[in-house]
Amino acid sequence: MTELEQLFEPEYLGDQDTDTHRVCGTCGKLKPVNEFYKDGRDSKGNIKYRRDCRDCYKKTRVEDARRKEKLKNGQTNR
Repeated sequence: MTELEQLFEPEYLGDQDTDTHRVCGTCGKLKPVNEFYKDGRDSKGNIKYRRDCRDCYKKTRVEDARRKEKLKNGQTNR
């Protein structure tokens, strides 16, 4: 466990994003901001980042694509 992770209690990690670290909305892990995709800028010109880390974002995109392909081909999850 890193020093930064020790500063925050797990149930409050989502509320404790910093300038250098964020908590992934999918896996719940505290990660450096460079592991998140940029998502534009806010009204003050600050960089915004996606809520999910790059790894989780990629996984959910692949899962969504597979689900859509199954629906397109008439398959179900039975």
